[in-house]
Amino acid sequence: FGIDLMKACNQCGKCCLKYGGSGYGMASEKDLDVWTLEKPEVLNYIYSEDMPDMWLSPITGDELHRCPWLKKYPNRGQYYCRINEVRPGVCRNYPVNVEQMISDGCEMLEPEDINKSTDTLMSELQNLRRVSNE
Repeated sequence: FGIDLMKACNQCGKCCLKYGGSGYGMASEKDLDVWTLEKPEVLNYIYSEDMPDMWLSPITGDELHRCPWLKKYPNRGQYYCRINEVRPGVCRNYPVNVEQMISDGCEMLEPEDINKSTDTLMSELQNLRRVSNE
């Protein structure tokens, strides 16, 4: 087709390192349901179902400053999510918009992407999300 598309995530970890601590968001009902059925150990890092803050130490109850599921590959500048298949909606839907990608230094954006319209970039992002969630 000859059209340069936004590149897929290269696992730089910038988003998870910036937003992965406590206070990033609350788990949705859907997140809680999925974790209950598929990965109940995740629930140990949630404040309570009434106030589902992510991520808290299951031992002390203190806020974590980094996502407990984020791990760095040894000897590489890349990260992976140990709960990727059941990661929370706030993670699954990152980034919210192109401005967030730019301010976070998201490496999915390439220099030529800056010349594209926001609508085009968001469309490309939605396509990448669809493919990665299949």
